[in-house]
Amino acid sequence: SSGINAEWLLRPGIDKVSIRSMRISHRMKLLQDGLKDRNEGVQHACKKLIQKWLLYHESDIIRLLKALDVEGKADICMDVVKETLSKLPMEKASECLYNRMENNVVPPAELTPEVVFYWRALIEYSQVDYPNVYDRIMPTLTVFSSYLKDYVHMASQIPAEDYDAHYQASYIIVELIKIAKLADFSDEAGRKNLISINKHIITEAEITVQAVERLVELLGIAEPDEQTRIKSIAEVINDIRNPLEGSTQHNIESIESCEKNDPVTLIRCLTLVSGLVKGVKCDVAFDPTLSGLLDDIIMSGVISENEIVRHLAIKALGYSCILSKTLAKKYLVFFLQVVMVDNYTEILETTLKIIFDLLLVFGLETFSDDDMTKKESDDNKANVSDEDLLATKSESTTLERDQHEGEDNISKNAKESKPFEDQIVEKFKEFLDDEILRNVAAEGIAKLMYNNRLVDATLFSRMLLLWYNPTTEGDSLRHCLGMFFSTYGANDNMEALTVIEEAFFPTIQTICDAPHVSPLLEINPQRVAELMLSLLRGYHNEQMIIKMCNEILINPRSSYGKCLTKVLHHCSVDGERSSDADIKLIHSLVMEIKEQAEHISTKKALLTYLGVLETMVKKTPYSEDKENKPPDHADGSQDGDVLSQMSDMSEVSVGRKKSLYAAPDQPLDLLDMIT
Repeated sequence: SSGINAEWLLRPGIDKVSIRSMRISHRMKLLQDGLKDRNEGVQHACKKLIQKWLLYHESDIIRLLKALDVEGKADICMDVVKETLSKLPMEKASECLYNRMENNVVPPAELTPEVVFYWRALIEYSQVDYPNVYDRIMPTLTVFSSYLKDYVHMASQIPAEDYDAHYQASYIIVELIKIAKLADFSDEAGRKNLISINKHIITEAEITVQAVERLVELLGIAEPDEQTRIKSIAEVINDIRNPLEGSTQHNIESIESCEKNDPVTLIRCLTLVSGLVKGVKCDVAFDPTLSGLLDDIIMSGVISENEIVRHLAIKALGYSCILSKTLAKKYLVFFLQVVMVDNYTEILETTLKIIFDLLLVFGLETFSDDDMTKKESDDNKANVSDEDLLATKSESTTLERDQHEGEDNISKNAKESKPFEDQIVEKFKEFLDDEILRNVAAEGIAKLMYNNRLVDATLFSRMLLLWYNPTTEGDSLRHCLGMFFSTYGANDNMEALTVIEEAFFPTIQTICDAPHVSPLLEINPQRVAELMLSLLRGYHNEQMIIKMCNEILINPRSSYGKCLTKVLHHCSVDGERSSDADIKLIHSLVMEIKEQAEHISTKKALLTYLGVLETMVKKTPYSEDKENKPPDHADGSQDGDVLSQMSDMSEVSVGRKKSLYAAPDQPLDLLDMIT
């Protein structure tokens, strides 16, 4: 049934279930969940089931793969292959492929997705540890180059209406290119032959974008010299766009008039440019060939009405900017404008990723120069300045506007930023409100903050509220943010700890003040407060504790005040760093709060907290006020009375290196921290 999951693997008799009794989709789901499950018992049961299925197919791994989905779920199938290879003797595992080969290759007419997939998998597996098997199934570069060319030619003869055959052939071509990357490139003659055939296939054959991408990667291995590779691909692009160039039968005017600018041609050329730029290290802005490709191919593509062409052009421009600070400064505003005006989802997501990558690589300060804030985008007809563009509000779907409240309080305490940084933070907030861009924005912001490229408490607060927001339940966003929160602030990163401190009170108040129609109302503010205190990993500033006490005393009966009261005892005081005056002040404030607390459990926790504070005061010399005695308790009790009433002190963290939840250098387990 559709309810198949990893838990099935623990049922008695599951290993007796026939593979034929399950649909392919159910088999793949069972394998995916079972092999990735955290429970070792589930993993063991899944591996045992794989061996049963292999036995059913007479230890023929290719036959087993035909019962799976190598085209749609290649990663899972590769895990299955690795599991079977780890259990079978190599000769036995290779037999099913040997029986299908002639002269070290599988005859092109007999190639299927399963055969070529296993062929590649076995080459990868045997390349290091089983050289005899590798030599038997991996032909020389010269032989395999011709073999690849022949198969591509054969695939071109498939009738256009046979969609399934075309799809399979396209998959096989990509797999064959992957196999070619595993060949021995020390064969100089074979390497040159491969380069020639590679360029021929790219120029002449009707192949998919994925195949072109793989061929560019292959060329990067076959031709390691960067400048030679740049020149070769530039020549290929020129041949694709100007097929008549060089012909003695046509004059220059006819050649120029025949330059191809149709979407199919541009898609192939842009794929080549993207693959080329991804594989080089030189600055695109200062390489004449790459700069020419940028002006001629990429910039003509970014204004195309065809979404695929536009998408590929923006990706290519993004790769170029990553290699060049000059280009990054020139085109960042253009990317921001694309995010605001384009309506094609893939373009929006790709462009936003590019923006975050540029900020991550070069830092926000790179784009804060005076010439940056005054510059206009030369390549955009709208001539929108940076300041006007960043101030423009994009039309987006709002996830939750209520969480914006309280951010002004954070900004007052945050250190002043340059105008560009202020404006980019505001744009990030808009992206987090957009349901289409939210996940990409959250991941990008997390990367910037984790790498100290961005320090902003309002964004931290916004992402924390997103993580807890019930509307994001089941979203991949939660996994990303969970990883971020568990590591942010680790290793004594004081900037990060300051961000968490500054975000604490506005975040809790936003949840407590959420209107009745807001999904934030479903969040337990106490759990959020406890999490944020745990993220501080024991580094609780005494001024933060004093502020918490004062916030509580303003209105101890409010939901905000009650929440802070319940978590106050989680705040650790550093006896070595804190002054005696601060400790005594905290003690006095906590005493007042205890008297106003409503619940017995809260009173007991505060009583324990008071006992620890009194112990610290006794051990600290009264250097600042030697003549004054520790303040009397509001109820008239003495220190000994308080200490005798203390229950369990194991919850209280005292030292700077201690934390209620985790050691400062250890990641936090956040799986159970969402209500």
